[in-house]
Amino acid sequence: MLVITRREGEEVVIGNPASPLGIVRISSIKGDRVRIAFEFPREVAVHRREIADEIVQNDASAAQVVGKIRPAAEA
Repeated sequence: MLVITRREGEEVVIGNPASPLGIVRISSIKGDRVRIAFEFPREVAVHRREIADEIVQNDASAAQVVGKIRPAAEA
């Protein structure tokens, strides 16, 4: 894990600096709350951890198949 110290308004560039995959910006800091802005292409999914865990859990439960599908009997 990489840990970087940033101040409000500072950014972290993800990927190649000449053509970054995305940018993470410290939007604001108020007390113990930090607002983070993510600038990524729409096709890159960005989720909070609890939402990502829920997506993984739903995908895993959807992948479980109950029973088997057999081809229709040929006439």
